[in-house]
Amino acid sequence: MEESVPFNVLSHKMVPVHELLSDEEVVKVLKRLKITRDQLPKIKENDACIKMLEKAMGRSIPERSIVRIVRDSETAEIAEVYRLVIRG
Repeated sequence: MEESVPFNVLSHKMVPVHELLSDEEVVKVLKRLKITRDQLPKIKENDACIKMLEKAMGRSIPERSIVRIVRDSETAEIAEVYRLVIRG
């Protein structure tokens, strides 16, 4: 967490909600989607949203963790996507 982000990007209205999944949630999501962890789209550990999530949690997010991103959707009301945290 040595890199500093000048402001909390997660509080911006255009940035969707980011949540770190627990190990139990990861198992359920991967089973439901019928994919492996490595088949998920990636997000770098130095992404501003990951840095702010770490700051809010008071700890670092390990590589290979999975983050749920919840966006508003005009067609589905909300859309959930998942990202695998990788080295950045």
